[in-house]
Amino acid sequence: MADDIKKRLHQFFPAETFPVSEIELALEKGDILATKEAILPFLQTALFDEKVLEIELDSLPRTYFSRLKDDLPGVTEGEEDAVLQEEDEYNQGDYLTLMSHIVTLPLEPGLGNLHLRHSRSIVLRMFTNTYAVELATTFEELTTVGDLPVLKLAYPTLARKVYNAREFRAKVPESLNFVVSIELDEDVSELETVPVDISIKGMAFSVSKEEQKMFTIETTHTLKLYVKDELQAVLDGTIRHLSKVRKKGGIEYVCGVEFDLATRTLAAVVESLVASVQRAHLKDLAEKSDASGINLIA
Repeated sequence: MADDIKKRLHQFFPAETFPVSEIELALEKGDILATKEAILPFLQTALFDEKVLEIELDSLPRTYFSRLKDDLPGVTEGEEDAVLQEEDEYNQGDYLTLMSHIVTLPLEPGLGNLHLRHSRSIVLRMFTNTYAVELATTFEELTTVGDLPVLKLAYPTLARKVYNAREFRAKVPESLNFVVSIELDEDVSELETVPVDISIKGMAFSVSKEEQKMFTIETTHTLKLYVKDELQAVLDGTIRHLSKVRKKGGIEYVCGVEFDLATRTLAAVVESLVASVQRAHLKDLAEKSDASGINLIA
């Protein structure tokens, strides 16, 4: 079994070596997952928590982004919510339990969709609190769910956990009422928007397509962070990336900033805020787990 897994690991992660003894230990510890059943909870979490997935094609360094999509055969996009309410007919994520395939939204940037159709290996990367999970799959076909174009991929039969893949980022749930106010130039009033995630080093926030044009990489802005209308911190942040990712209702435009934590006190405030966001996200995830009856992974 380990020899077969070694071949598959080399297919999807060709730059790394995998001694059989290490594979056997990783299987025992659960750091390599080689059954569909073991992989299912991660896919369910990605769908229910609407996680942004990093997509790697043919082990190339360019990273694309997408999200998992529910597969609701025979309905249009406008009917989807109504179908989800018919619990006897279909519950959210039911198609994943068949373990036959997965569906994602088209990749961003869009050029990735052309590359994906001709790729030999696809790795989907999602992040939990303590590690990244890399799921190995292949392309099957372009299709639609209702009227929405989607990508159909093979159900992953191999995955691995990667520790210390990046600094921890706490996803910001809507229930927290977290708002960031960004100072722009003198001709534009402050822009208020909603954070996507936050770490002790920086944050990402969501903007409209037109608003994203107000930002330039490497420029610095003053940020005011509010939770439930209470000011938590005022600090400077430098724009490090401008990106976009597909979501159910269209495209989400995102700005990523790196914090300038000028004092230890300010760093401590941000660290406390990250902890508060994480607690709120865990509560939100627990509620989704209770409602769905599925053990979602934090």
